[in-house]
Amino acid sequence: MTSGVCMEQLSAWVGAGIVTAGVSAALLVGAGAASADTGSGAESGDSTSSGSTGSDADKPDSTKDKQDADAKDQEKDKPGSAADTKDDTKDDEKPPEAPDPDDSTSVTPAKPDIPKKKSAAASEPEVTKKTEVTEKAEVTDVAEKTEVAETTEPAPAMEAVVHTAIEPVAKRAAPQASSLAPALAPPAAPSLVGFVGSVIGAVVVNVGSVALSALQAVEALASGPPVLPPGSTVTVKDSWITLGTGQRVAANWYYPEVDEGDPPPDRMILLSHGFLALGPMYSYTAANLAESTGSIVVTPSIPSNFFLGDDYWLGGTGMASAIADLFVGDRAALTQSALDAGYATQYGLDPATAKLPQKFGLAGHSLGGNLVPGVAGFLATNGAASDLVGVVTLDGVPLGTTLTDALDKLDAYDAATPGDQFIPIREIGAPANLFNSLSTLKGDLSSARPDRFTGVELTDGVHMDSMRGGNPIIQFAAYVAAGFPVPQNPPAVDTLMAQWFNEWFGGDTGIGDDLVPGSTIDITTPQGTAHGVVIGAAPAATKSLRGVLTVAPSTPTTIPDTSPTLATLAG
Repeated sequence: MTSGVCMEQLSAWVGAGIVTAGVSAALLVGAGAASADTGSGAESGDSTSSGSTGSDADKPDSTKDKQDADAKDQEKDKPGSAADTKDDTKDDEKPPEAPDPDDSTSVTPAKPDIPKKKSAAASEPEVTKKTEVTEKAEVTDVAEKTEVAETTEPAPAMEAVVHTAIEPVAKRAAPQASSLAPALAPPAAPSLVGFVGSVIGAVVVNVGSVALSALQAVEALASGPPVLPPGSTVTVKDSWITLGTGQRVAANWYYPEVDEGDPPPDRMILLSHGFLALGPMYSYTAANLAESTGSIVVTPSIPSNFFLGDDYWLGGTGMASAIADLFVGDRAALTQSALDAGYATQYGLDPATAKLPQKFGLAGHSLGGNLVPGVAGFLATNGAASDLVGVVTLDGVPLGTTLTDALDKLDAYDAATPGDQFIPIREIGAPANLFNSLSTLKGDLSSARPDRFTGVELTDGVHMDSMRGGNPIIQFAAYVAAGFPVPQNPPAVDTLMAQWFNEWFGGDTGIGDDLVPGSTIDITTPQGTAHGVVIGAAPAATKSLRGVLTVAPSTPTTIPDTSPTLATLAG
């Protein structure tokens, strides 16, 4: 049982106690108000109030019994007496006389909760005590008995009368309380197993959050700044990106070299890392992509802490939406980050007017392959998809329906946009392994776009084929965890990704659509030739007919007569 259910049960118990106390208090207050009201009405007749000097309580105890009997007889004979008023309620409906405002003994009645008693006619003789009255008359009767007890009986008798008179009222109130019983039924006792489970869950979340944050802090310290591959002409700078959520994420900016006097690059690519990784761990991959495509490449380091309870981590749709918003409008936050990383200085631009390239692509490894399709889907709805040239996933692992939702949004955008602006999503993957075992990306891509080229699976590939950085310790640890790649596959990832982006930036998104799913393509690299199997279901092979074909003879049910002409010719 959860803590929320426990709180609901506690609220039900407290509510039942409050209702019970309220009902009891209302009964007592009602009886007191009725007593005060009846007492003021009795003073309009000749009966003696509790404040008069002729009270029986002042007489000696030796004559008390006789005086009590005489007083009761006299009270019955007097017009307007309390006893007369009590017994003749139903005989006359005249209202009681108002008390004299100048009478010092008058008692101002409290605001009654029940109607006042109506006195009988003065000339009415003594009547027998009625046994059946209405509920309101009975409550007034209780008040009158209390009044008489206060003026004529000692304290013990008064307590007995009050107890006896109030008891029937309490019994009449019982049905009202019982009517609340179904709503106020006591809940079941809290479950110890549920309580322990909630405590364990809270501990796991808090400890897990601290552990992941500490792990990524250690990773950042161990990986250090991004390191460029030997002989690279790319410049890398660091800064921060402030997202619309208020989060600040570290970012590495890779600027390709341009000839003196040439304009700055007109292409940009955002490359996302995988789960528990950081941007600098992909410094070789990012630098090679920037150099081979002439694109500015940015690699943000996005938190992987899913224990935080929000949607703004690497696998959350909130983070995908926030990244997509960076490309809307004038891209102020993204541009400021690039300026902080020396963008204007790198290309000799005026910081006040410097702008980033308009056309851009997206790439993401592992869980980053969940982020970038999600970003593309949000771009299709926030108005910035017109500048997106395509998306590459690197052994991507989308979560839930992120990929299928993105494909639906992109196809709807393509159908609603004039002209031919198809936005491709392609995969460079590895065979099934521990890290991509839950991914349905290949099947989802080929099912959604059966007539399009959706990527390849590298023969003998591993999950870390696309993660290459300049820190040998981090690189070795990644290979130990996910497998050591064959030499030709990591450069094959760089070659294919660069080729696809160059085609897409050039406006051609259809190259490769004629490749047959299941067929193998060769990728030439400095480390040898890699092989990739085209994603998609292979077409059914044509089966040849083998064995001996036997045809059983058929005999007609009736044999026609022989034609004489045919018989002559046959002879």
